[in-house]
Amino acid sequence: MNSPRRPDFWLAAWLTALAVTAVAVGLHVFFLLHAGGLWRDEAHLVNLAGGNSLGLMSHDSFPVLMPVLVRFWEILGVGKTDFGLRLLGLFIGLGLPAALWLVAWKLRRSPPLPGIALLALNGTVIVFGDSLRAHGLGSLLILLCAIAAAWFLQRTSWSRAAVWAALAVLSVQALFHNAIFVAAICAGAWAVCARQKNARAALKVFLVGAAAAISLLPYLNNFVGLKTGAGSLRTGIDPGRVQATFATAFGFPMEQCRWLWPVFMLAMLLLGGAAIFAGWKTSGAIAPPKNFPPLRWTLLITALAAAMGFLWFAGTPAQRWWIFPALAFGAAWLDKKTGSGEKSSPGVVCECAGSLALFGGVTLLVASAGFAAFLWYAALPTESWYFIPLLALAAGCFEIGLPVRGHGRAAVFGFTLVVVAVAGVVVFADQKAVNWRFTNVDLLCPQLAAEAGPDDLVVVSPWYCGITFQRYFKGPAQWETAPPLTDHSLARYDLVHEQMKKADVMRPLIERAEAALRAGHRVWLVGMMAVPEPGAPVPADLPPPPLPHSGWTDRPYTETWVLQLNQFLSNHSREFKMVYETPAGNLNFMENLQLYRVDGWHD
Repeated sequence: MNSPRRPDFWLAAWLTALAVTAVAVGLHVFFLLHAGGLWRDEAHLVNLAGGNSLGLMSHDSFPVLMPVLVRFWEILGVGKTDFGLRLLGLFIGLGLPAALWLVAWKLRRSPPLPGIALLALNGTVIVFGDSLRAHGLGSLLILLCAIAAAWFLQRTSWSRAAVWAALAVLSVQALFHNAIFVAAICAGAWAVCARQKNARAALKVFLVGAAAAISLLPYLNNFVGLKTGAGSLRTGIDPGRVQATFATAFGFPMEQCRWLWPVFMLAMLLLGGAAIFAGWKTSGAIAPPKNFPPLRWTLLITALAAAMGFLWFAGTPAQRWWIFPALAFGAAWLDKKTGSGEKSSPGVVCECAGSLALFGGVTLLVASAGFAAFLWYAALPTESWYFIPLLALAAGCFEIGLPVRGHGRAAVFGFTLVVVAVAGVVVFADQKAVNWRFTNVDLLCPQLAAEAGPDDLVVVSPWYCGITFQRYFKGPAQWETAPPLTDHSLARYDLVHEQMKKADVMRPLIERAEAALRAGHRVWLVGMMAVPEPGAPVPADLPPPPLPHSGWTDRPYTETWVLQLNQFLSNHSREFKMVYETPAGNLNFMENLQLYRVDGWHD
């Protein structure tokens, strides 16, 4: 029997996906070579991993899997240097496109078009997925968890359920909010089981979710103490910030691309809804019906129309949003016209196309709603990298549930071509997306170590930059943070909370600085600040928290403490001069620190 004929764009789709993957690998390597030293969150993780205690590793905003992995990497001898540690991040980051290829090949025998174009080239995913934090690992594991669930739905055996359960447990041990996504994946699988009236498979799905939930019980005290332990971070949800960080995460390589994700998500929801009523049983390559020879040409026309429609939409998206529903309606109409009387080919890869669409649609719906609820409950300032696991899960659902044949796939191919072309222009014309350094402390510290004497005093601000400073400063001078803390190895917000309740917190440090200047030594300031004008009074202490407008956040206290020291030094020093500033570049603004030298004393 002759094999089914592939559409004319099939070879082009494979070549496009392979080319995008190759470019993505190059971007990951480029970031590896330009990321520089570890910033405070990464140094915090390395310090946790060095504790050799699961109890210590659990005192973090993440579960223990990433510190354990870093510790294992160090035992292997690879994680002794910054570059060696960043290699671990590189391998984790490359796992995302590899997983997309796995799901596309395992379930569909087709190239991963939308997932690879939208996810693999995303600058936020590359930079923060490859960083030495749990976001990349958690995103990879939740994507593998979704793949395992779809694999389980093909044949609901205990062995496949065990593989899925293991990945679900690992997922929640990487990121706490992956529990939301594991629940969403279970909900998608339950919907399929309900549609097929398979109670035994539904029981296995329940056991997978229960295994992941039980694995989180050791962290119960962390959840109970969230309100007090992270009080200074929980400043509430700012809708404007959520919108901005969402656009940053989803809007690569161009701002209008953030519309593509909801469009694909809407398509998944529509396909999932249709699966409840339709009798889809098979999928795969379908031979063109003999009574409609122009099918191969209409496939190419559909892809071209999708590409041109997106370019036209990108000019003024607010006015031309309707192009997406129009293209979807056109593709559906063509499929109806050209697909009547089709018969599925024997030996197809997946025998439940409608079930996979239902799984993908329900999973995305529950995941999106659950993640929004998580952001509201956590009440943390939203960052773009928070969305990476959702991006990975959505890309995986696109590959699991979107059509692999006909005009629907041709439209996806057209969108992919445009995204890839635009991404290529953006990345190679402006490399800021991946030419991104996390910190300049590793550049600043050698100069400071060479110039600061053993009797000099170094003050680092903000206080959390002391974590990075402790890793890289090897000089003889004594140093402290503003405010003074007893532990600089971890992000000790509990110690900062105690300082916020006290008065005259900076008095001991100011007295040490005065003693150093009176003795003819120097004070070095490492931080982000402006030199205050001499003669102004030293700011007064703030009242104990919570403050009326900022609550328990430490930012106003930190700013006051730093200004108290700087104003005192400006009033009593003969020289207050910046001696180091990183040249212009794409540097993490949270650790783009300057170095100031304060010398001489006068009353």
